[in-house]
Amino acid sequence: MIFSLIFWLVAIYIAMRGFSQRHRQMHRWLQRELPLWEEKNIINIEQGNTLLGLYKLKRLEPARKMDMAKALTLVGAIFVGLGVIFFVASNWQKIPAHLRAFMLLPITLFTLYAGYFFSYEKQGFSQLGRSLLLLASLFWGGAIALIGQIYNIPVSENWYIMLLWAFPIVPIAVFFKNDYVHILASFLFVIWNFLYTVNNNIANYYYPIIIFTLILPTAKNLIISRRINIIGLVGASLYCCFYKYEWLSLFISAGLLAHYLTQREERVYLYSACLSFIFWAITFFTIHQQQPNIYFLLPIGFILYLTYRDDLKENLVICLVGLMAWLNLTLASLSQIWGYAFDPLSFITFQSSLGIIIYNAGIISKKKGYLFFEVYKALGYLVTFTCTYLLSFRLVLETDTGKTNPAYLYASFFVTVIIILLIIDKARSGYFKNKDTRLELAALLATLIGNSIMLTNPQAVSVNTVVANAMLVIFALTNIFLGVEIKRPFVFTLGIVIFALFIITRYIDLGWKLKEKSLFFIVGGLIILSLGTILEKQRRKIIEKMNTQ
Repeated sequence: MIFSLIFWLVAIYIAMRGFSQRHRQMHRWLQRELPLWEEKNIINIEQGNTLLGLYKLKRLEPARKMDMAKALTLVGAIFVGLGVIFFVASNWQKIPAHLRAFMLLPITLFTLYAGYFFSYEKQGFSQLGRSLLLLASLFWGGAIALIGQIYNIPVSENWYIMLLWAFPIVPIAVFFKNDYVHILASFLFVIWNFLYTVNNNIANYYYPIIIFTLILPTAKNLIISRRINIIGLVGASLYCCFYKYEWLSLFISAGLLAHYLTQREERVYLYSACLSFIFWAITFFTIHQQQPNIYFLLPIGFILYLTYRDDLKENLVICLVGLMAWLNLTLASLSQIWGYAFDPLSFITFQSSLGIIIYNAGIISKKKGYLFFEVYKALGYLVTFTCTYLLSFRLVLETDTGKTNPAYLYASFFVTVIIILLIIDKARSGYFKNKDTRLELAALLATLIGNSIMLTNPQAVSVNTVVANAMLVIFALTNIFLGVEIKRPFVFTLGIVIFALFIITRYIDLGWKLKEKSLFFIVGGLIILSLGTILEKQRRKIIEKMNTQ
C-alpha cells in the first residue's frame, strides 16, 4: 500500500511537470528578452520591472561564464587534491605512525593560506584562489579520513568523518564567499545525515536544524547549493516513511513552509514543503495505521491557499496528489479498523472516480472563471486514463479476491453520486449544448458506467476486461473527435496515441503467450510499422485541414 502511494506520487508529479514546461519556457523567454527591449528603448526599466512583477519573476543575473582558465584551475585543484590523498594512502605503511596524523595538516593550512592570498592579496588571480580554497577543503577531508583509518574508527561510526569534514569548511564557504566549498559542504551534510540515520537507527534532528539555521541562510544567491539542501531535506522526509520518524518529517515540513513564508520569491520551498507534508502523512499512517490523520487537512489547506494567492500552478498538482493520498490513507485506516482486506479492483476504480471528480472541478473552475482549470482537467484526465489502462489487463482483474473492500466500494459510490449531481447541475445550466461538451459528457458517462459494472460484478473477469478495453477505445475516439471539433492538434494527436497504445498493448497481451517468440516479434514489428505509417499520414492530413480552416 505504501509503495503504491509513493509510486503514484512520483509518477503523477513527474507527468504533470511536463504540462507546465511550456509555461516555464515562456517565463524564461520573457526574462531573456526584457533586457534587450530596455537596451533598445522599447520600454524603460520601470516598465520592465512592472512586467516582471506581473508574472512574479526576477531579473536574470548575468551568467558566469566558465572560461578555459577557470575550468583548468578548478580541475587542476581537484586533481592535485586527489593525487596527494592517493599518494599518502599508497605509501601509508612506510610512513611512521606518529607522522601520519599530522602530515596532511600543514599541507592543508598552507593551501588554505595560498587560497586566501590569491583571492584577496594578489590581484588578478581570484579564480586560482577559489580553486585553492576548494583544494584545502579536499585536503581537510583526506586528513580526517586518514586519521580515522589510523585509529581504526569502525564503519558504524563513519558519519563522524563526514561531520568533521563538513563543519570546518563552512566558515571557508561563508567568509571567503566560495561557492565551490559551499556546494561541497552541502553534499557532505546530505551524506552525513544518511550515514547517521542508517548507522544509529535514530532520527537525526540535528540535520534540519543545521540546514535551516546555517546552510540555507548562507546560500543566499547560490541556487545550486539551495537546491542540494532542499533535495536533501525532502529526501530526509521521504525516508521517514520507512524509519517511522513522524516528528522529524513534520519538523522538516514546517521548516520548509516557514522558509517560503519568509522568502516568497523562492517557490521551490513551497513545492518541497507540500511534498514533505505528504511524506509526513504517509509516515503517520505507518505508525498509527488504525488512526485517520485528520491533522493533515490543516497544512494542505493552508498550502492550497498559498498556491492560489501566489499563482503557483505547479504546486496545485502536488496539493491535489496529496489530497488523493490522504483520502486513500484514510480509507486504508478505516479498512484496518473494520477488518477489510485490500482489494485492487475497488482501489483502482476509486482512483478513477477521484480523477473524474477532479476533471469536473476543472469544468466548474473554467465556467466560473477561476484559476488553474486546465490543471484540474489535465490531472483528472491523466488519473482516470491511467486507472482505465491498468484495468484493461486481465492479469490485474484476476488478482481480485472476489471480496470487494466495502470502504473503497462505498467511497466510490459516494463520489459517483457527487459526480452525477454535478453533471445534472451542468446539464440544467446548459453546459452540454455544444458538440465538444457533449463529447466530454459521453466520455464521463462511459467511464462512470464502466466503473460501476466492474465494481458490482468483480468476479466476471472476462466481462470486466471487455468493459475496460471498451473504455480505452472511447477515450481514444473522444480525443480524436474532440480535437477535430475544437481544432486542437494536441488533443487529436493524444487520441491517436491512445488508440495506438491500445492496439500495441492488446497485441503484446495476447501474442506473448505464443510459443514461437520470433514470430511474435516479426509480426508485431510489421503491425506497428504499418499502423504508425497509416496513423501518422492520416494525422497530418487532418491537422493540415485544421490549420487551413
